[in-house]
Amino acid sequence: MKKRTRTVLIVAAVVVVVVLIVVANLKSKSGGGTEVETRKVKYGSILSKVSATGALRAKAQVNLQAQVMGVVDKLPVKEGNWVNAGDILLQLDRKSYEANLVLARARFVQAQLSHARVESLYAQKLVSAEQFEASKAAYDMAKAQADEAQDQYDKTVIRAPISGTVAQLNIEEGEAVMIGTMNYSGTVLMVLADMSRMQALIDVDEADVVSVALGQPAEIFVDALPDTSFAGHVTNIAYMPTANVLSATQQTTTFEVEVTLDSTAPSLRPGMNVRAEITTAELDSVLVIPVQASGRREVKGKETETVFLVNDGKAVLTSIRTGKTSETEMEVVDGLKPGDEVVTGPYKALSKLTDGQRVAAKPAKDSIPD
Repeated sequence: MKKRTRTVLIVAAVVVVVVLIVVANLKSKSGGGTEVETRKVKYGSILSKVSATGALRAKAQVNLQAQVMGVVDKLPVKEGNWVNAGDILLQLDRKSYEANLVLARARFVQAQLSHARVESLYAQKLVSAEQFEASKAAYDMAKAQADEAQDQYDKTVIRAPISGTVAQLNIEEGEAVMIGTMNYSGTVLMVLADMSRMQALIDVDEADVVSVALGQPAEIFVDALPDTSFAGHVTNIAYMPTANVLSATQQTTTFEVEVTLDSTAPSLRPGMNVRAEITTAELDSVLVIPVQASGRREVKGKETETVFLVNDGKAVLTSIRTGKTSETEMEVVDGLKPGDEVVTGPYKALSKLTDGQRVAAKPAKDSIPD
């Protein structure tokens, strides 16, 4: 081999070695793996809320219906009037009921006098036991008919069962009133509501209702008053679902939750649409991670909540136990310690990440430096 050729080969070999060294250095600097974003596990706060929509109603609200049929004779109230408990709200034409009452009372008096005579004769053993029992039965029947006639007569006058506002009036003087039957609900004459205490009835999804408890604070937003919110607290949670809707993609089940407002305003009306945010948990000084860092994966043949830790340039799949969750962060009860570096994204890389895969980690943009 000529000296010139030997020199060229030596130079070429040196160039190749240099190139390999440069490439190796570049790979080592870049980590030689999938680029991921990470955040350090730290102590923080969790504010967990459940949000749902519904409508307002008065805490004390009564739908008044007639218990006897008739024509409205007197209607001394108007919609919007305030009434006290016991005030007369409506009176039906009572002529026929009054006549029935007079007739029933007369029959009762007659039966009472007749039975008194039979009872006296029975005491002297001048009438048989059968005659006495028949007289007693006639007396009892007449008394029951008189009591029924009195009850029917009294029901021609409807009085306010509570103090409140006549929120809705569905009847006028001269109109006929029908009572409810098995196939007919009857006429709702008026709605009486005490609007000094208001409630929001909201429909909470089944996945969220398990974290709702009596007494939890809530904030109520009324659609008609966009710049105002009202404080309240949970006062009742339904045990049975209020809705069970089956759509093309999923089945939605909701439960009615009652939230009582701590204060009210004259502008609030029953039936107004509302949105309520119930605070289900408020924790301080707990280990937290971003919600996007966690996911359910299979570990040792069992599906569990997991995160990927970064250790020596590799992604390490780690099982964790979580607690309360806010909109952005999640409480970690077990499996992590302060300072651990968890992978938070990007989603495309995180969704395909595997245990032991080499990664090139960089702090997430929203990370707060130590």
